[in-house]
Parts: sequence; C-alpha cells; structure tokens
Amino acid sequence: MKKLICAADVEEWVSSGQKRCCIDRNTIVTPAAHDKARELGLEFTDEPCGTLSSEAAGSETQDDLDMNAIFKFFKMLSEKGMVEKLLGMTLDPPYQAETDPTGLKLVRGRTVKMEAYDTGTSGAKVYRQEVIGKPDCSISAGFMTVDHGCFQQETAHEETYIVMEGTLDVTLNERTFTAHEGDVLFIPKGVKAIKGSSNCARMFYMTYLAGGPDRKLQ
Repeated sequence: MKKLICAADVEEWVSSGQKRCCIDRNTIVTPAAHDKARELGLEFTDEPCGTLSSEAAGSETQDDLDMNAIFKFFKMLSEKGMVEKLLGMTLDPPYQAETDPTGLKLVRGRTVKMEAYDTGTSGAKVYRQEVIGKPDCSISAGFMTVDHGCFQQETAHEETYIVMEGTLDVTLNERTFTAHEGDVLFIPKGVKAIKGSSNCARMFYMTYLAGGPDRKLQ
C-alpha cells in the first residue's frame, strides 16, 4: 500500500522537532508537501533509515513513526478535552464539597459543573453531574438538565426527581405526566418511558441502589 505524505504531515513532523524523513518507492509526496518541506527545512531522503549517520537526528525510524502516532493521538485527545479523563485525573473538580470523617458531605450546589450525558438518543441535550454515590453510600444523587428535547429509556433503578426549574414530561402507556417546579416525580425500576422537556428542565435526582439515573433501551 502506498503511503501518502501531504503538507499537513510535514508541519506536524517539524513542530515535533523532526528534521529528516525517509521515503521509498512506496511513498508518495505531494507537491505541496515538497514545497512545505523546503520552506520549513525538512529533508526527504531515500537512504534506508537504518543506514543514516548518527548526525541525522530526527530521521524517521520506526521509533519516530511510533512517536508520531503517539503525538497525533494525544493531540486529538487534548483538542477534545479528554487528556485528564484518560490519565484518571481531574484538574478542576466538578463541584466543591465539605466532608467529615463520619461520612457527612456538604455539596455547594452553585459550584456544580454539568457534563454531557449520553442517553442513546441522537440530538438529545441532556447534562448531569453525580454528587453523591458509591462508595460512600447506597444511593446515587445529583443534578440533571434536559434542554428542549426528549429521549426514551428504561429505568435501571428506582428513580426520584425533584424539579427545580422548568417542567419535566414523562410519557408511558400513551399518557404524559408533567412535573412542574417544586414537584416530586418517582419512577419504579424497569419502567420504559419517554422523558423530556419543552423548555429547559433542571432537577435533582436520586436513585436506589446507587447508579446512573437510567439506562439505554436495547
């Protein structure tokens, strides 16, 4: 299979410190890539990578190829804001809380940062943030927002919602129940329903046993 080198490849290699690139008869270098290489000082050579002198620092050996792949991978993750998740670190905590050795936990609601929640429904704008859950207790609780849309799911646990803003609609058995600000809505385990809002509903949810508020329909 032919390997194609374009101008964008040259820019990435140079930005990572590479000065020389080995090519062979199975490599196609576009005219734009040649121009960019001359502009940035990258040298193309048909000399086998294993025979390059020690002065040819930056030649594209197998190690260079591996490093280029790693560089592109982490660059993609960084652009999508996923590096912290990959490393298992959170540089900026999702909320502020005070705790006590007894297990008491006080979450400052105004500091909670919502995250996109995958409902399995394309286009559904749903966000949530769990603030209480495993391993601290047997329930899961947090904040959820449904923004002008709906999605269908089956409850994996018993769920309770307290509507804080807007309205939450739950449709099952051809009947729609609308919870308004200050209302409490309970949904038993194993119920298939359509949840949604004609506005932007913000609510506090609790599930028992601990876990996410629902699961996707199969």
